[in-house]
Amino acid sequence: MKKSLVALAILGAFSGTALAQSNVTMYGIVDVGLQIIKADNKSSLVGVESGYQSGSRFGVRGSEALGNGMTAIFTLEAGYDVSTGQSLQGGRLFGRQAFAGLQSGLGTVVAGRIASFSSGTGSFDMFGQVDPFATGWGLNSLGSTFLSANALRVDNALAYVSPTWGGLKFGVGYSFNTNGAETAGTSTNTRAFVSGVSWGSGPFYAVATYDQIQYRDCVTPVVQPCSSPNQKHLQLGASWDFGFMKLSGGYADQSNIRSVTPTATLGTTRAVTLPGFLGATGYDNSAYFIGASVPLFGGKLLASYQWSSADSKCDPLRPLVCFEPSYSVIGVGYEYNFSRRTNMYIGFGQRDPSGTLDIANQTFGGYQTALGIRHMF
Repeated sequence: MKKSLVALAILGAFSGTALAQSNVTMYGIVDVGLQIIKADNKSSLVGVESGYQSGSRFGVRGSEALGNGMTAIFTLEAGYDVSTGQSLQGGRLFGRQAFAGLQSGLGTVVAGRIASFSSGTGSFDMFGQVDPFATGWGLNSLGSTFLSANALRVDNALAYVSPTWGGLKFGVGYSFNTNGAETAGTSTNTRAFVSGVSWGSGPFYAVATYDQIQYRDCVTPVVQPCSSPNQKHLQLGASWDFGFMKLSGGYADQSNIRSVTPTATLGTTRAVTLPGFLGATGYDNSAYFIGASVPLFGGKLLASYQWSSADSKCDPLRPLVCFEPSYSVIGVGYEYNFSRRTNMYIGFGQRDPSGTLDIANQTFGGYQTALGIRHMF
């Protein structure tokens, strides 16, 4: 008991001033369950996995009123794997988002690591609410076909988000280097422009986002991808809540795609993925989805169908390496709330390829099913 009192006193000595000046909140999600993952021509993976419905996380957010309608804000959010206790997002301490900024009646300006307006996650997301699975639920996520909606995050970013005027909101951002610290010389950094606009009125919601990634110049030793046409993602989505059912749909136009890992990951990072085209200029594809959510038996039934249609592409450095990664994804799920903060879920998703992948021992079809519990705090 004495040790506890001493520890509290020390903590208070360090934090008392900050807490007196700021409104600080700790929050998070613990999501864990049993998953079965089967990729075509591969052995099944059965085990305890983290973050199926929602990525497990913990974070701290705070604000301080500065007067004259101005408020200082910050958010630090970390992702972690409940099944192993390890950090995610490449081992970053605050890999999900980490930013600080100022907020007023004219909008919000922040700097740091942010999730894009198209990402389906984070403080400034505009796209997640058109997906019945809220860009979660593993393979069922809209991120299986919409690249930016697969949690696109950028480092070293400046972003502006407008207030909501008559249901309308917009945001723009620029990253001086999308991954890691900037280096001297603008052309040595991979930069990104992110943007989004949304409008909601009653049961209707619509959103459009546009992201562009500008790759660094090739240097020695060559770090891929580099010196490529800009990768561009346009996402459009809308939903209508009828009360007894919420319907949604969307379209994405995606060009000069250099890495297909976001669309090909089956369930977890330990499952099979498609290789990237290191020597190719990239490929183009279009993606579509329709979805629905229905209140049922005290919970919610979710379903969606996605389709990704890609052009055929051969690697100029490896002429025999060609693929056409076209595929569909069908997903269903059900969540039941025990309380406002705790629910159980069951979900199933299946990806069926319709294109070709002429690389030995590689595949991208399969299914994933999960049963788990999620607690929010």
